[in-house]
Amino acid sequence: MYLALSFATFLPMALAAAPNYCPLLGPIFPAPQAIATSSAFLSARNNISSALASAIAGTSSLDDIYDPNTTSFAIQVFSTHDAGPLFESYYTAPNVNVSVGVQTVDENTVFRIGSGSKVWTILLMLIERGDAVFREPVAKYVPEVRAWNNTPGWNEIDFVRWDEVTIGELASQLSGIPRDYGFADLATLLPDPSAYGLPPLSPAEQLPCGAPGQPCDRKQFFNGLLKRHPVVPTASTPAYSNAAFQILAYALEAMTGQSYQRLLAQNLIRPLNLTRSSYNKPANRLGVIPGDVDTTWWAYSLGDETPAGGLYSSAKDMATIGRAILDSQLLPQSLTRRWLKPHSHSSSLELAIGAPWEIYSFPYSRVVDLYAKAGDIAAYSSMLALSPDHNAGFTILIAGTNTHWTTAYLSDLVANALLPALDEAAKEEAAPKFVGSYVAKNSTSSLTLLTDDGPGLQVESWLYDGADMFNTFAAALGTTVAEVSVRLYPTGLEMPGRISWRAIPQDLSEGVNAIGPFSRSCPTWFLVDEYAYGAVGLDEFVFDVDREGTAVAVEVRGLRMVLQR
Repeated sequence: MYLALSFATFLPMALAAAPNYCPLLGPIFPAPQAIATSSAFLSARNNISSALASAIAGTSSLDDIYDPNTTSFAIQVFSTHDAGPLFESYYTAPNVNVSVGVQTVDENTVFRIGSGSKVWTILLMLIERGDAVFREPVAKYVPEVRAWNNTPGWNEIDFVRWDEVTIGELASQLSGIPRDYGFADLATLLPDPSAYGLPPLSPAEQLPCGAPGQPCDRKQFFNGLLKRHPVVPTASTPAYSNAAFQILAYALEAMTGQSYQRLLAQNLIRPLNLTRSSYNKPANRLGVIPGDVDTTWWAYSLGDETPAGGLYSSAKDMATIGRAILDSQLLPQSLTRRWLKPHSHSSSLELAIGAPWEIYSFPYSRVVDLYAKAGDIAAYSSMLALSPDHNAGFTILIAGTNTHWTTAYLSDLVANALLPALDEAAKEEAAPKFVGSYVAKNSTSSLTLLTDDGPGLQVESWLYDGADMFNTFAAALGTTVAEVSVRLYPTGLEMPGRISWRAIPQDLSEGVNAIGPFSRSCPTWFLVDEYAYGAVGLDEFVFDVDREGTAVAVEVRGLRMVLQR
């Protein structure tokens, strides 16, 4: 295993919670607002710093992956509640070309972000047209593909069914179209393909474009791409395609009547003050260049493929984009929630695919999903990862050698330290605001809430006119009181002075002897709101809170009563 970087210090929080608890997908406490002062986060930050220091010193198991002599990085952890980074780390490798680029990497240093550009492209489309356009055929906006199915000799093995391909399938890697045309083709990259056992190409098979620094124009791109064979049928399995995002950019330009570069400037760069982000190469003095400008691809334009993988940005600007997405600064909140959802599974249980997200699932006290997008281009790699549950995320920018795997392992390092700490930080904030006893006036009704090693607020006791509600749920669940757990989780529904939570009653004996996913999978998502009394859920709780967000009372809505704290 490559990454034995003090991970033992990360595991106790991740494994402390009882494995049988089954919260809903989503946050188990309100997102933390004071992460920077959380003891759990401060501990995680120290662990990350120590692990990075060991990697730079060459004293960690990451030595097989990361070479500090050749590879620079910029890392920021951020949240929507903090204008500056919660954590930042920058490293400048000895081999950087200081005669051309920066001498020292910092938050404003420019990197190429590769396929991280795809997030910017989809964000532009959502700003301009929302997600209803995802259901529309791409042929509506891109004339080159409209008549292709009338080609003589057409068949579905040799030709894409362009009449089936939608905007949403292109955005979520479900179109089945080829990965590229020209770009990264071995015919243009290898000086002598025969040395690698490849046959010679006929003059008609030679590519007219796509070599480094010679991007295909629109006509060349479609002349070549439309002759390429499909990978899989539409909507069948995710299959990565850069060409899909070049086509999306053409579609976006047709929808708006404006160039991609103009849309980028007016919708993202200017509104968010992204001073170190650009479509074209910025001044060399602003970038980290781990060699000469050509072999690193620092200077190479991707031309019309730039929306798929050619943008430039900095750690500060990437974090700003991350905050803007999480905080719905540019989109309605409902659209952001729809955007931060999977479109497809992958063949890995830990990875789902969105538009264009790579969604990684981390099983701690519950499943936490990170909405991420990685990018690679020559000597550069990038990562943007967002946790909607915590309104926080991180970005990693790499320049040097073996950048893809360095980015992947550093992302795991940060995520494994950060996510349990964010849950713990949320619990630290929630406890003084919600934990305690709530009682009804002139009644023997009461509710006692606490936090423990499990997720959410544990209901320790719950009486209605002296009757134990645990008996009610034991009867409903068909189990004993000893096996009943009731926990409260925030729903995300709020209004001034009021916060909605739902109780999840659970039989902890369920799934203990499971033999597979049918008997092991979490059942509570389809039990929510099941126990209604007079058309109001027994699991519905609404807290009254003061200006600081501290609960002063709770309305147990199914029982038609208010309990004072």
